[in-house]
Amino acid sequence: MSALTSAGNNKLWLILLCLCSIMFEGCAALNTDQNEFINELIIRNDTNSALYDVTLRVPEKDIIVSTNFILPYREYSLGFPALENKRNRATLSWVHNGMNFRREIKTEIPVNIDKNKTSRVVIRIRNDGQMHSTIETP
Repeated sequence: MSALTSAGNNKLWLILLCLCSIMFEGCAALNTDQNEFINELIIRNDTNSALYDVTLRVPEKDIIVSTNFILPYREYSLGFPALENKRNRATLSWVHNGMNFRREIKTEIPVNIDKNKTSRVVIRIRNDGQMHSTIETP
């Protein structure tokens, strides 16, 4: 009878070990798949002349953020309560030296970003309609 009980205990321990393994792997996978949280948007004018009618649009969310102008080598900053980055399609448009520009925002997300800290999106507008967007942890 004791051999039977010990075999039953071994099976129980094996089942518990498997369940714990699945639970912890599941938790690790959820943490890895979590998107970063954003609480600030910065649009930097890295040119030597003002940008006008700067407008960011996120069509899926009906979000429009705009400012009349950003002076040379200055920035527009907007803080907000932390939101999970859903990676929705977005565009940025502006006028620079009398020329209209409109670009799709393709934000670079560093692979080593700490997802436990809030981050900010930094968009840099450069000469000739060039734009670069990245997520940074302050």
